[in-house]
Amino acid sequence: MPRTSGGAPPSTDPDPAFSVRPGVADDWDQTVGPVPATLRRRWITLAEARIPGGAHTFALTDVARSDVARTGQEPDRPGGQLSVAVVGGVMEAASGHVRFDPYQVLSGRSVHEGVVAQGPHPWKDLAPEDVFPCGLLMFPNYETTPVGPGRDDPKAVRRFVGGLVDWAREQGLASIAALFLRQDCPEFHQALREAGFDLVPMVDRCDLAVTWSDFDGYLAGLPRKRRFAVRRELREIAERDVVLSERTLNHDEPELLRLRAQLVTKYGGTPDLEREAGSLRHLREHFGDRNLVVVEARLGTDLLSFSIFIRDGAHWTVLMSGTDHERPDASFTYFATMFYRPAQLAPAEGITSIAYGLGTVQAKKLRGCDLNPLSAAALLLR
Repeated sequence: MPRTSGGAPPSTDPDPAFSVRPGVADDWDQTVGPVPATLRRRWITLAEARIPGGAHTFALTDVARSDVARTGQEPDRPGGQLSVAVVGGVMEAASGHVRFDPYQVLSGRSVHEGVVAQGPHPWKDLAPEDVFPCGLLMFPNYETTPVGPGRDDPKAVRRFVGGLVDWAREQGLASIAALFLRQDCPEFHQALREAGFDLVPMVDRCDLAVTWSDFDGYLAGLPRKRRFAVRRELREIAERDVVLSERTLNHDEPELLRLRAQLVTKYGGTPDLEREAGSLRHLREHFGDRNLVVVEARLGTDLLSFSIFIRDGAHWTVLMSGTDHERPDASFTYFATMFYRPAQLAPAEGITSIAYGLGTVQAKKLRGCDLNPLSAAALLLR
């Protein structure tokens, strides 16, 4: 079946167990079983613009033939019940994004951002036209792993990978890539290798396990010099009469948007306040006020820094932050709102872990985070 514009087309693979369909089903959370928080539907829809052409579901499904004989018809879900699934899309051309463009990642062009920093780079000697169009497996929140009841079944994941490769060849794709692969599904990694994929270390994700009962307990887990530094930073903040506090997310947040615009500009981007406001609306609509915590630092009524933490079960994920770098009295407030005040709050809130994502790895390690390595995978089809 020839490819069509607007993302991946529905699959017509001879094996009906494998399909590629636009979007993520409404019952995704019920059918995939227990998954990391950011692989749930509301998280996928929050950031699906990162996926080329919008999110698509690559799925292996199974059906008992006895069910078909009894009912006389196939079930609504193609192939039957979901077994293994990954979200992704089809990239027609390079985007240049240092983390979301597989060509940048796998050719070594993102090394300066710490992505596949040590290599190897399997696409180093290739041109973009050698790898595009590319079938991309990527959940949009910096961690990718198969989901579904068959994710730990070596036979099921091999069938998934085989179906994926057959489908991609039928569509005339030049390559398949997977980004931000977690390490918790070795069966999937093995299936990729058996199918000829190159797997390389990509980036480290930072997570903080909440093992303390109070702030002194948090400090006790840090190196001795870092404990002294944290106390000094907090003392200097207090001496400037800066107040650290937390609140829920309001309907309108012009101050947060102002600091976001300043942050984007600082790193060479163009602020998009409408998009940022849309993200805040999505948070309120899909997570609810009680699951959104804004930790902020203020001098009088002036906002100096903020961080937004999203609760999902016993986990917090920091999604958005900003600091007024034009204000000298904002020094250290970024760390206070990102790490120190949340560390004080987490035990009483029943939080067991905080996800800090990618980047600034050394700063996060110094403040107690563990590093979880993520991989990338690549297969050329022609």
